[in-house]
Amino acid sequence: MENENEILKSLASGDQQVFSWLFRRYYLKVRSFAYGFVKDADEADDLAQTVFIKIWDKHEIFSCVKNFDAYLYTLTKYTIFNYIKSKDVGAVVHDEFPEILDSDTPYEELLASDLKLLIDMVVDSMSPQRKMVYILSRVRGLSNDEIAVKLGIHKKTVENHLNLALRELKNVISTAIVTYFLLMNWWK
Repeated sequence: MENENEILKSLASGDQQVFSWLFRRYYLKVRSFAYGFVKDADEADDLAQTVFIKIWDKHEIFSCVKNFDAYLYTLTKYTIFNYIKSKDVGAVVHDEFPEILDSDTPYEELLASDLKLLIDMVVDSMSPQRKMVYILSRVRGLSNDEIAVKLGIHKKTVENHLNLALRELKNVISTAIVTYFLLMNWWK
């Protein structure tokens, strides 16, 4: 096919043949990348299809894109990350704080619910790479070496991101728990 700029301009103008060509050329690459994270063929297919749906839905922006490979990689990475996050945040909370989530009273259920929300908010506010490192480590159970290889970064960078993520979560959660118990005692 033509050079990349012409392809992207055609895509931006809504050329379905160009989109089909890009789909055929990159689908397996996107699917394989997704499979490396989710380890499930159906989920990998769904994620790859989601990526291409997003490309078609936003095809007008491609007149400004200079490097389709870089754009596709970034879009795929964030699509996978958002999927993993939406699927596994509950598992993170349960793994990190099982004694709180096994609640017997309405107050404990409220605390557990609030903690889930708080963890979601803290993880969501992290940089994309830190979120990915945290989820791959704590949710997926990958080693730091595996995460470094998967994300194409140094092991030390993985360790730094993980330490910062855990420190941030501990600080916010410990403050929230202390505040919660102070408020509970104040109401009594």
